[in-house]
Amino acid sequence: MIRAAWVTVLLLLSCHAGSAQPDQLLRVGMAQMPISLDPRYATDASSMHIQQFLHRGLVHLDEHFEVQPDLAVRWEHPSQLQWRFWLRPGIHFHDGSVLSSADVVATLRGILSNKLASPLKGGFAAVERVEAQGEDQVLITLNKPDASLLTRLNVGILPEALAMAPQRARNTIGCGPYRLVRWQSNELDLARVQPDVDKQAVNHIRFVEVKDPVTRMLKIARGELDFIQNDLPPYLLPYLRRQPAIHIQTRPSTTFSYIGLNLHDRFLQDVRVRQALALALDRDQLKRALFADLPELAETVLTPDHWAAAKLPVDRFDPGRATELLDQAGFPANAEGVRFSLTYRTSTDPTRIRLATAIASMWEKIGIKVSVESLEWGGFYARIKSGDFQVFSLSWVGISDPDIYRWILHSSMWPPSGANRGRYSNKQVDDWLDRASASQNQLERQRLYGLVQRKMHDDMVYIPLWYEPVIAVSGPRIHGFRPQADGSLFGLSQASLEDGRQ
Repeated sequence: MIRAAWVTVLLLLSCHAGSAQPDQLLRVGMAQMPISLDPRYATDASSMHIQQFLHRGLVHLDEHFEVQPDLAVRWEHPSQLQWRFWLRPGIHFHDGSVLSSADVVATLRGILSNKLASPLKGGFAAVERVEAQGEDQVLITLNKPDASLLTRLNVGILPEALAMAPQRARNTIGCGPYRLVRWQSNELDLARVQPDVDKQAVNHIRFVEVKDPVTRMLKIARGELDFIQNDLPPYLLPYLRRQPAIHIQTRPSTTFSYIGLNLHDRFLQDVRVRQALALALDRDQLKRALFADLPELAETVLTPDHWAAAKLPVDRFDPGRATELLDQAGFPANAEGVRFSLTYRTSTDPTRIRLATAIASMWEKIGIKVSVESLEWGGFYARIKSGDFQVFSLSWVGISDPDIYRWILHSSMWPPSGANRGRYSNKQVDDWLDRASASQNQLERQRLYGLVQRKMHDDMVYIPLWYEPVIAVSGPRIHGFRPQADGSLFGLSQASLEDGRQ
């Protein structure tokens, strides 16, 4: 009945025209604002997506996740321990200053600085020193081979004066095609640095935070928003597909959804408990009931078609085996049928709360009492990064390089150095990751990453859920956007807009 009521409201509202909007302003609805626009600190999906408009790195990754030149027009790799880059001439920052090798050096040194504590630091652990050689050359010397370094050099470059300064989360200067105009409360405005004379070009983008997904649907239906992507209630999709003014595009994504676990927790430190939690989840039922059966089940971070992905056994729903494992682990049910209690942390996004509630219900059937605690995105993410949790659910967005396993599993990557938030530690896995990172042989790297993924699965470091679909919803003003597997929004800059009259 509730769902039918919302659809009725949508039908009524979609009959009314929205007020006229300025030409060339694209309005994008977001579930949450970015945490930081500083490229040295951004790790959440919203921050990463918006930074693509503001910043540029030495390289960028194309839609096939292959490395392409960006600020670096070319490079050479004369030895396993050296990389030399030549910078593209004539690049200006948003303040008018000219990009030089000093800016690149300062940005990378800022990431490596112990004082600044960038969460990206762990990914650059192999960097021994960064040097400017003239105005247009940068030499990076490593202390050990790092086969994935080039991929990570897509990090945005800051002006030298900012690169070694403390974080500027809400006020940044980059050299991307758009500059930050305003960020107040729940609205963030960007403007194209060199406006396109085409009257249908997207010269201005406004990102609007609308936490409730149904409200986002209402806003796009009545013309208050032009575009939204993901975090959508699946039960509204059939209605939206029937609306001639709304265009929906879907495609498989590289976004890996998972349940994170604190491996030092008194209950979760036992691998049998973690395995029991995985076996008690009916993932097929969850994705059918909550996500219109759109996600594809996952067993590891990388999608199956990735060259480094291992073929792993599928975790089938088996609550009987789950209860056996909990008994073996020494957690029998008491007279009320409860074995122990867990706190499950999630954001205040309604879809995520429903997912957490459904998972909690499944775990309670095997005797685990679960308390779901929802927090505003900033507070939730800060607690997860600091390790203040028992259980949480999140997604890794846009994963392309297998070195993600080093980032989330290596014992040197405990926060704040990396994203091994569960504090997993295994010397054998560390060795495999170190060797895979150093090897120049792709077949050897594939073998080593396969070993890592199997051990990760056996130890149930994370409980895998699925690869989320990309669902892009466009209003009648926008044309030409094509969704990307990594969920990137940058294609909006190449889209076209009709005028604001509806």
